[in-house]
Amino acid sequence: MESMEKNASRKAKWQALKEKLYVNCVSIDAPFINAFSTAHILYLAAFFAILIAMFVFSDFIEANQVIIGRVLFVISILQQILLYSWYYFETKFDLKQALPLHICRLSTIMGLIYLVTGDQMIMQVLFYFGLYAYFSFFMPSRINKIYHVSGLSYFLNHVITILIPFFAYFTTGWTPSLEGLAISFVAFIVYWFVALYVNRATGGNYFYMKHRPLAILEKVPAATYAIGNFVFTLLLFFLGYGLFNLFA
Repeated sequence: MESMEKNASRKAKWQALKEKLYVNCVSIDAPFINAFSTAHILYLAAFFAILIAMFVFSDFIEANQVIIGRVLFVISILQQILLYSWYYFETKFDLKQALPLHICRLSTIMGLIYLVTGDQMIMQVLFYFGLYAYFSFFMPSRINKIYHVSGLSYFLNHVITILIPFFAYFTTGWTPSLEGLAISFVAFIVYWFVALYVNRATGGNYFYMKHRPLAILEKVPAATYAIGNFVFTLLLFFLGYGLFNLFA
């Protein structure tokens, strides 16, 4: 009798542990982090540690570029498998969330293409689109903690998106160009309208058109917000171009 009670107690504890792990590490309803909370600072610290290490060991990266490129490629593939497997099992691949239509998800795909082909124009668009990854790190919107499946995927996605242009610079001397800026802005316009259409069709939040990244933006009229997207993006592209070429 006592043995049965112990077994029942173990099963109950195991079940409670599984439920806790699911709620905190898998569930799509897990709570989001707040800006500059402990969880957010952890993201920032990990990101800056990796970024600084990349600059410190830039010579090592150049000397071992083939191996490091392959490592980045494998990590990106694993991140994609992790993300879309989670969407499949957790949401049955709900189109309003699971499509690769957030700008950083597109950047990951472009990063994979670059690592395979070395295409310089792909890197141009990746760099300019990837500037939004910086904002995502400093102003997290609807992001889970790093030990959540979605949070870990977010971290890997954004870190690699930011680092690959530096990898290209260290290994090939690549730098962003004004031609690349122009092409990237045209690509952004096309992307924006595709995201708008998909959002209307699915009720999605691609490019944060439905749930805006800052509370103050919720009161901005839709037309003004849309125009602001284009103006802000163009200014961001010029800022990214100027800063990279200033310090490169």
